[in-house]
Amino acid sequence: MRRYYLLSFLLLGMLLFNGCSSNVADDPTSEVKDKYLVGYTFVKSVTTAEVKTWFAPYQSIYPDVAEILPAVKYGLKVYSVTYNTTLGTKKLVASGLVCIPEGGGTWPMLSFQNGTNTVNANAPSLSASSYMVQLISGFTATGFVVVLPDYLGFGSSTEVFHPYLHQESTVSSILDLFRAVKEMSGKSDLNMKLSSDLYLMGYSQGGLSTMQLHKAIETNYSSEFKLKAVGAGAGPYNLSMITEQIATTTTYPQPYYIAYIMKGFKSVGAFQNPYTDFFNEPYASKIDGLFNGTNSGGAINGQLTNNMTQLFTPEFRSTLTTGAKYKEMRDALAASSVTAWKIKTPLVLTHGLVDTDVTPLMSQQLYNDLVKLDPSLPVTYIPMAGYDHGGASAPSLVNFVKRFLVIRGN
Repeated sequence: MRRYYLLSFLLLGMLLFNGCSSNVADDPTSEVKDKYLVGYTFVKSVTTAEVKTWFAPYQSIYPDVAEILPAVKYGLKVYSVTYNTTLGTKKLVASGLVCIPEGGGTWPMLSFQNGTNTVNANAPSLSASSYMVQLISGFTATGFVVVLPDYLGFGSSTEVFHPYLHQESTVSSILDLFRAVKEMSGKSDLNMKLSSDLYLMGYSQGGLSTMQLHKAIETNYSSEFKLKAVGAGAGPYNLSMITEQIATTTTYPQPYYIAYIMKGFKSVGAFQNPYTDFFNEPYASKIDGLFNGTNSGGAINGQLTNNMTQLFTPEFRSTLTTGAKYKEMRDALAASSVTAWKIKTPLVLTHGLVDTDVTPLMSQQLYNDLVKLDPSLPVTYIPMAGYDHGGASAPSLVNFVKRFLVIRGN
């Protein structure tokens, strides 16, 4: 969840390239009508040499980058993609970014789930300015089709509010993007084929989204998607626990997170409580207007307060875990949390140990629960001493991709 000097890499400044775009229609020779894919638009080509210039400056900061550079062998093409999905009973056209290695070939898919964003212009399919976030697409040069979902409520689906951290809508919309990318692989003008292998990674909100996808695929979609490896960093995996911790502490640096959760869950009818059940005035009346698609998280924080005794009502702080008024909220948060199961796919969890935005207990507890369930499960936890929420983002991502390359066989 939070931004610092490096968190724009993963969380808010999502993502990618400048340059003029040209529309590319569905392959006119195709005889099969696509169910998910609506269209794709060419954004930019990037050479192998350019990708290496993106990675090179980080070797001195993150030595693991040196293990990735030898795998940088391909140029890439970037496309913004629109696709059919649903939110409850509502049909939507959602969007994302898809990066394809140049030169033909058959590639596994690697999906990156970004962190907390409140600005429409920062959606992956729309953002084209940040040098740092280009590194995410640069992993395409190592031989992956890299997919970056916009999430519902961003990109082409702004007619709905982003259901922040909500499991059902997150999973269903991203799986539909994967299906659209599979349909893209049948287009002759793209010169790409997909293998059946899928890799997942994400950080902060994206860490939770990644784990939600991990569990859903292994539980319900293993015949459709062949999951090979997963990397999740600093996610709020237990929404019930973290909500209680934030609400009952004295001060918290990112109050917009909890307001975002409440508005996002209310937007999909997960619970019906008015904001005044949670927030004191004048904050309760501000929330809907603050999340307007142009305010950053920092701007929203500036209209709230870091003092939790001022932000939340005394009743919410004292009875959120027991009061009948909050049962619907508790049930909704529990339903979107990730609990331990007997994972089959290799999983790496990372977390900065001085993270004050998302407590390291989120990753430590999930790891402990997995190991307690079965000590032989393929899970690794990397606690990152000295790193805060923003600082742990880039090294987590590099670590994930390094491990993916080993598992893939490079």
